[in-house]
Amino acid sequence: MRVTVQKHAAAVRAMFAAITPRYDLVNTLLSLGLDRLWRRRVVTLSGLRPSGDAVDLCTGTGELARLLAERAGARGTVTGLDFCEDMLARARQKYPQIRFVQGDALEVPLPDACSDATTMACGLRNLESTRRGFQEMKRITRAGGRVLVLELTRPDGLLRIPYYLYLFGVLPLVGGLVSGDFRAYRYLAKSIAEFLPVPDLLDQMREVGFKQVEAEPLCGGIATILKGVS
Repeated sequence: MRVTVQKHAAAVRAMFAAITPRYDLVNTLLSLGLDRLWRRRVVTLSGLRPSGDAVDLCTGTGELARLLAERAGARGTVTGLDFCEDMLARARQKYPQIRFVQGDALEVPLPDACSDATTMACGLRNLESTRRGFQEMKRITRAGGRVLVLELTRPDGLLRIPYYLYLFGVLPLVGGLVSGDFRAYRYLAKSIAEFLPVPDLLDQMREVGFKQVEAEPLCGGIATILKGVS
């Protein structure tokens, strides 16, 4: 089992390394710019104050970490963590004022209760164990601190049919053409379609000890912010 987990992690890491140069551009194109609004909403909900401490897991190229750093100000600290060194190299190049470290969101190399606000954007689907991911978020977040997880989800109702046409048609095509890696965006579509339903994720958050757990659907449910208090 451990070998299988390591192989999965290595494959995902290599995939993200391959799409790093066009990652930000593809995200903006595929979401029609909504990804920027979603990240800002996460920061607003974080309750992070000037001089506060924040950790952004699966930080990618650091876009959410940058917004958290703006909120925390010069006296605050923001740490962005990702397991893909290529993504981190890009993040450090863009935002040298932020601390970026390489690490696994399932074994975060940070001390207990070090964060006032812990965030993750579009990384939960890539974890081998969502429950373990929530446990690590709980461990590093101070009592009373907030955890916010932004994830791509599946809408219900009338949006469902056009959404799936987009998910398996437009998304892999546009993502593949712009990034040069069709395989990565086929994986993205598949990972969204097969991911746990939002109620199941909320149940996991409650089970690991989060309070005030709730979900905020965005744009009809094509994305969702999971919220909890440590």
